[in-house]
Amino acid sequence: MEISIVFPAKDEAKFIKKSISIAKKVPGVKEIIVVDGMSSDGTPEIASKSGARVIYQSLLKYPGKGVAMRDGYYFSKGDIIAFLDADIKNLSVDFIEKLIEPLRKGEADFVKGTFGRASGRVTELVAKPLLRMFYPELAKLSQPLSGEIAGTRKAFSVVEWELGWGVDIGIVIDIHKAGLRIVERNLGYKDHDMKPLPMLTEMAFEVAETILRKAERDGKLSRVEEEEMLSNMRKELGEVESK
Repeated sequence: MEISIVFPAKDEAKFIKKSISIAKKVPGVKEIIVVDGMSSDGTPEIASKSGARVIYQSLLKYPGKGVAMRDGYYFSKGDIIAFLDADIKNLSVDFIEKLIEPLRKGEADFVKGTFGRASGRVTELVAKPLLRMFYPELAKLSQPLSGEIAGTRKAFSVVEWELGWGVDIGIVIDIHKAGLRIVERNLGYKDHDMKPLPMLTEMAFEVAETILRKAERDGKLSRVEEEEMLSNMRKELGEVESK
């Protein structure tokens, strides 16, 4: 099976060359795609010189992580597509192979990477409570917002792509709805820079918005209930950010 590796990236000049070099060493990898999110530090130029195919997100109307992942999928050709953060300082061949192994063996349609650390604040305070409410089967996932994922082309074909930070949880919900097999794999330790609080606040709202929108789509709550919950959450997150 041919494998495509996709790196959504913005201002990752420090890491992208090394990440591409490591991805090239993984058996079965036939292409590496970097979807650049309007970088200002030369990330796309470095990626191109390192042998990756670069998709310039600056040409798109709605730049964001979800758009980057969507277009990485659309432009890819592999039977298996893996999405990786571009800033993983300890990325290794073993790290990537652990992620895609269940797909190669036919044991899963979609794999979520997990790590040997506690889940983040957005996961514990927003994602998991809402999943327990509307998608209890997915609440057992230890790190549902993990950005390290891999799946078959069939699995990603059922996804209704979110534009921004809600993309990771949206993918899981859509693949689950399609009845496809989801597994988690522990990838060990992930060394990368943590996101600042304002970005986490934005992420939290977009994650909540995605879960509630999918739940309304799937008949689990009404449009009025969805809008009321989002309004309350917007107020709560605004209060947290102002403190």
